[in-house]
Amino acid sequence: MGVLSFVRKATTFKRRKSYASDDKGATAVEFAMVAPLFFTMLGVTLETGVMMFSEYVLQTAVQEAARTVRTGQAQDAKLTAAQFKTKICSLAGLIMDCEGKVTVYMSSQATFTALASNTPSYLNVGPAADGTEQPAKFKCGAPSESVALIATYDWKFVIPFLMKYFDNQGGDSTRRLAGFAMFKNEPFPSGGNSCVASG
Repeated sequence: MGVLSFVRKATTFKRRKSYASDDKGATAVEFAMVAPLFFTMLGVTLETGVMMFSEYVLQTAVQEAARTVRTGQAQDAKLTAAQFKTKICSLAGLIMDCEGKVTVYMSSQATFTALASNTPSYLNVGPAADGTEQPAKFKCGAPSESVALIATYDWKFVIPFLMKYFDNQGGDSTRRLAGFAMFKNEPFPSGGNSCVASG
């Protein structure tokens, strides 16, 4: 009887020791602990990358559209503001809701000095913080005039964590992206043609 009792105790001790050293579920528990941080950082990286790429695409679209103004093609075709925006959206629309959320501002002055002093910040081009539309401008300029072109797009953050660090719209959970071009029109033949301010 003493031997049988000893064997049972030894077996029980061996099982307890086996349970204590069993680490089959440790990996799952450790991953559950770090998973929220891992996926948050992954999401932040992805959203930041897509946001920066969107701004690059918008800048490229603005540069391409600006060429038609600089060479007088937009003036000769008497483009409306809506038609010019469509030119920008033909490229930028591949990655963003261009037609619905991009705002285009274009102004011209005789000199770059006058243009710089009359060109608003990109933060003032597009909807205001309360959602109301701010006054827009669409003036292609005459031959040899200086022109400023700004296109903005409001990026709505998916990951709340980013709002604190990247928001530039006064706590509105958005970041205003912008494409910008400032140039001097070529001395193309005017012919009395110009972009159409409305439309």
